[in-house]
Amino acid sequence: MAILHHLTVFQTSHVHTHPGTNTCNALFPPILNRLQPRSLSTSSLCCQTVSIGGDHPFSVHTVYRRHFSRGSTIQLCCSTLQTDIGLSGGQSSLQDVELRAVQLAEDILSLRCCSRERLKFEIEYSLKRGTTDNSYVIKTEEGIILMDVPDQLFSRAYIQTLASSIDLRNIKSLIIGHFSPKRTESLTALGDALPNEVLPLKVYCSNPAAQQLRASLPTSLLEKTFSVNIIRPRDSLELGGGRKLQFILTPTPRWPDGMCSYDSASQLLFTNKLFSAHVCDNNDFDAGGWDSYGQDWQFYYDCMLAPVAKQAEAALEKLPLVPQFSKPSYSGKKGVEVIKADLRYIFSSLLSELNLPISKAATLSKILESGSLLVVSAWTQEKLKQNEAAVVAVIYASAYGNTAALAQAISRGISKASVGVESLNTEQSTSEEVGDLVQRCDGFVIGSPTLAGHMPTPIQNALGVILKNIDAKGKPCGIFGSFGWSGEAVDEIEQRLKSAGFTFAFSTIRCKFKPTESMLQTCEESGTDLAQAVKRAKLKEKKRTAPQSVVASSVEQAVGRVVGSLCVLSAKSGDAESAMLASWVSQASFVPPGLTIAVAKDRAVESLVLPGGRFVLNVLGEGKTAPVVKQLLKAFKPGESRFGELQTIEADNGGRIIADAIAWMECIVATRLEAGDHWVIYATVDNGQLQDNKTLTAMHYRKTGARY
Repeated sequence: MAILHHLTVFQTSHVHTHPGTNTCNALFPPILNRLQPRSLSTSSLCCQTVSIGGDHPFSVHTVYRRHFSRGSTIQLCCSTLQTDIGLSGGQSSLQDVELRAVQLAEDILSLRCCSRERLKFEIEYSLKRGTTDNSYVIKTEEGIILMDVPDQLFSRAYIQTLASSIDLRNIKSLIIGHFSPKRTESLTALGDALPNEVLPLKVYCSNPAAQQLRASLPTSLLEKTFSVNIIRPRDSLELGGGRKLQFILTPTPRWPDGMCSYDSASQLLFTNKLFSAHVCDNNDFDAGGWDSYGQDWQFYYDCMLAPVAKQAEAALEKLPLVPQFSKPSYSGKKGVEVIKADLRYIFSSLLSELNLPISKAATLSKILESGSLLVVSAWTQEKLKQNEAAVVAVIYASAYGNTAALAQAISRGISKASVGVESLNTEQSTSEEVGDLVQRCDGFVIGSPTLAGHMPTPIQNALGVILKNIDAKGKPCGIFGSFGWSGEAVDEIEQRLKSAGFTFAFSTIRCKFKPTESMLQTCEESGTDLAQAVKRAKLKEKKRTAPQSVVASSVEQAVGRVVGSLCVLSAKSGDAESAMLASWVSQASFVPPGLTIAVAKDRAVESLVLPGGRFVLNVLGEGKTAPVVKQLLKAFKPGESRFGELQTIEADNGGRIIADAIAWMECIVATRLEAGDHWVIYATVDNGQLQDNKTLTAMHYRKTGARY
């Protein structure tokens, strides 16, 4: 079994993985190291460098060379270009993007649109490892099938590479697994490039995608160039020779038009955004698997699928997934490790024969390595259990994706505090569904764009349902929204809820145009504040119904005797900045000089110390801690500066150096280990200075290991 971003392979003796939409590496691991494209003949690699500047025509320079992958040669065409992208606040930035055409199989080509820079400020891009927007070409007996079109940033390179890779006259249809207004330019360019004899081109997509197409394209163009066919559950498309594409509708609140496609001949599952991660490197086939990309896959899941665990579970149950693993390799294994490898293979083969639903297979597969496909189901089941204990409803509508980006950041903040999240897009929901969620939840947020000075009708209806619910008034809530000019919708929602006596867990969030890193940080911290308010209410109720005296256990008392130096961690990314007191700090390596620091998952600074993130660690001295501790233990509003009037200077990496610290170090996060309710960060030290060689390091003493 293997997964490709946008592409997944199952039930095959030879497994292939390849990156998919908005990602460079698949969501699931240990499969890449077994990639062997045996059916491919030796062919050359074509590298095209494309320069685009303003209205000037671009030039193409071609270089031929060989590209070898485990004894086989695959055809690869690279187009590199520079283009302007729009950033928040109307700014633009010149960035390098690349398009690579990779031959996955004899009749399947992947067009990989790559950018090594962060193109957007949405929360799922926070690892800053670039992104890859993939589309595909499938050659069949009856003609060529195109699978998706890329973001507008890649439209010119996409059309140019497509035209040089295939005969456009042979294109028969286009499958769209997800469509947004940002793909309109690429779709229009494709229509303009197609010969008249193939028009109108048949387009297959879900009903929400069809609605978006009709809203984005002029009616004349849509009717002349494209013939839209709406996919229903269990629909399929015959490709000739007994081959067919099976369509699986996988809607979520963020992507209501989501659709996967399964190719019965190649046994590839095109999963679109369902299995993804934002990564861009030269690795076209996920070599390195879980060790190289596990954190990227999990981070993407936590940002995009954890808030919609119910829909994620439903989607997984629909997919034709039959986990199957290659025969084990005994290289480097001895004794019990050989036995474990055999047991994994035997057990996975049994699961394949049983053909169990993926949720049940995941429950039975605890002995399988963490890199298996079943990991995502295990993550989903964990999130569903959180929902049973406490859940916050995230209710929103989004006109241009900005309000949805805020909702996603708030959802991640809620999840960080180990509270369940259920997202609901009012544009795709009924009033009954809104009412059911508001009744079940322990707290809620509602977000809206402003359209022509008003909130959209779906939000008006949802707000009406909330105001009519008697129990909703006693639940902590929050309001957020984006707008272009005045933002009346957010003000109206705030006024109506305030007049009705609702209690707000955080100040109303107003975002003008696209969110910045600072705005997303504010959203994330606000979500955490709301989740903590829910947890306090739950704890208060528990104490009321079953009061108990809390006494530290002998184990907790023993753990509490482990002491650490008292430090301050400060980090900055873009215009987002935060800091925290840290005492779980230890040196971890001599060469390179490295440290480990434990950071609670619900800390505001957690999102700034992701792999690759930079921070400053200030070591406090005995007798000099009081002002710093007093300042950093205050209750902060979301996005509020942590340092107040403390004297600091900015370090080269953006963090803050405290003037009274006895030493400071500039660090970069190398990796993170999930450890219960904390992340253990291993960071290397790039720079540092001892400012006071006479004062001893301040130590943090505790009586129990159950709290700081």
